[in-house]
Order: sequence, then structure tokens, then C-alpha cells
Amino acid sequence: MASDAWENKGLHAVLAPSWIGDTAMAAPFLASLRAAFPEARIEAVATPWTAGLLERFPWLDAVHRVGGEGSRWAGAWSLRRRLGGGSAEAVWLLANSFRSALLGRWIGGRRLIGYATDGRGWLLTRAVAPPPESPPPHLVDYYLGILEGAGVRPSVREVRLPVQEEDARAAEDLLAEVGGADARPLVGLHPGAFFGESKTWPAGEFARLARRLAREAGARVVVLGGAGESEMAAKVCREAEGAAASLAGRDNLRILPALLGRLDALVAGDTGPLHVAALVGTPTVALFGPTDPRRTAPRGAPHRVIRRELECSPCFERTCPLGHHRCMNDIGADEVAAEVVSLLSARSGPVRGEENR
Repeated sequence: MASDAWENKGLHAVLAPSWIGDTAMAAPFLASLRAAFPEARIEAVATPWTAGLLERFPWLDAVHRVGGEGSRWAGAWSLRRRLGGGSAEAVWLLANSFRSALLGRWIGGRRLIGYATDGRGWLLTRAVAPPPESPPPHLVDYYLGILEGAGVRPSVREVRLPVQEEDARAAEDLLAEVGGADARPLVGLHPGAFFGESKTWPAGEFARLARRLAREAGARVVVLGGAGESEMAAKVCREAEGAAASLAGRDNLRILPALLGRLDALVAGDTGPLHVAALVGTPTVALFGPTDPRRTAPRGAPHRVIRRELECSPCFERTCPLGHHRCMNDIGADEVAAEVVSLLSARSGPVRGEENR
């Protein structure tokens, strides 16, 4: 519950993260903020590429799209007016940059709250000390720490994003086009990574995985991805020799939660769809290479993490600085398939290929 010093009916502006996966992991922060201030207006400021997901969050009253091409400042002149002209009860910074603090000051309000990072502490009315990095905090807890630092006790650490009916219908129509509407089990593969090639698993391994899941588990496999990942998805489908169908470029962010919610399992790297799938309750097999699962892995059951213990991992680089990309290349399709089959079995009983083991 919020402190008495807060005005329950005020406006709370939240400068949301810039990445889809980070946005999904900010859901417990938003749910806790809503629980603390049930009568307040809570509005998010988002980049164009994350707004579609935030617009599906039931904890928000509005989403304001700002920026583009890496800038949050496009449209900032009207943003201040839309967010109360400086009268907000609080502006919450989930982004750590100095620039986001400047935008928060421009929006204006009684409180400007965020971590004291990037030399911006003097701009904030409540500069929260960042948590220790050893061990690294999970991003969900990292965001909730901002609430705690402002004297607001988080009440939610795990949430499930409900799927809207219109989105569910659109997802069903899309799956029907590739024969997946009535398929069980239905497994999704997401081979791309907007962050960079260091997070990607080889297309050939995804294709091997699709063939094995179709053969041994009787799975219908669909390959997901954005418009810029259509070529990679097509390559996976070609090498899968009919065992997979591509939906890349057609699974827009508005219906992505509904589409992921229809899957019996998703295989992906540390990417946005992985975290959206976890948010809607779909079991995942997460392939980690250059990033740290302690910080961003989907939590708890029914999720599995596969990672190679290498001295160079995690490096957090967009491309492998050593040129071998072993952290992802050393993961084999057979190992991943075994984890997927285990998830499917746990969800619905033994699947084909596992019954006689």
C-alpha cells in the first residue's frame, strides 16, 4: 500500500523501457503500481516499437508514443500537455539513461523517481541507489526496486497478461492459414534477435529441431519473427523440409501475446517474444549465450534454460568478439528437443516418441 504522503487519485507517468523483452518484465512493476494506487491514472510513455505491447496491459489507462529512430524527443512538446502540463503526481523512470531523466523533467510532476545512474541523480527528486551487481538482480526485481526506493511496497512479483478476445480471434485466423489452428502440440520457434547476431542460434539447428519435433512429438511447428526476420524464418522452413511453416512478418506486436498464448511451447533466445510468452503463461525453452540468465531468464516452471558455461559468457556484445560464437553454436538440436518434449509431456502427458521410453 502506498504511503499517506501520496495522492491516490493523481496521474502517474511511467517512462517505459525501450526493448520488448524489458517491457514484458516491467509488467509486475506496473501491476504493483496499479495495486498501490487503484484510483490513479497510470499512463506510459513508450517507443513506437513497444507501444503495441503496452496497449494490451490492463494496468495502464493510456499509452503515449514518442520518439522514433532512437529518440524519445519527437513529439515531446505535446507530451507535456497530454500528461498534465507538469502536474503529475509522479514520473517514474524505468530507463536508466540521462536523456530519460531530462524527458521526465520536461514532463514535470511532484516527484521524479528512478535509479541514480548515468550521472543523473541530481535531476531526480528521489534518486534510488542501484542494487549491487553481484549477484546481478533479475530485471523484474530491478524494476520493483524503484518502487521500494520510493517507499511503495511492491505487491506483485509475478503476473499473467490476459489475452483480449479480438486478438485471440486474429491469432486463430493466422494459425488457420498454416494449418495450426487445431494442431496439438503447437510449438513456436523464434530464430531472430533484434539485439544482434550474438543472441541467435543457427538456422540449421532450428530446422533440425523442427524436423525432430514433427517426427517424434507429432508437433505442428510455426516459425515467428518480425518483418526483418522473414528471410531467416524462410531459411529455417526450407531446411526443415516441410516440418515448419513461417508466420514471420505477420505476427504483429498487438496480437503477439495471443499468438504466443496459443502455443504449447516456444523455443527462443533471450529476445522479446521469449519474455512475452512467459508473460502469457506459455512454457519456454530459452537459449542463452551472450546474456546472463540470472538477470533475464523466464522465472520458475514451466520454463527451461539452456546455456553453455564458458569463460567468455556472458559478454553482452551484439557480435561475438572472439569470432567463434560458441555460446550459441555449441547448443545442439537434440538437447533442445529433449527439453521441449519434456515440457510437452509435463503439460499434457507423454507425447509420441516418449511413450515407449
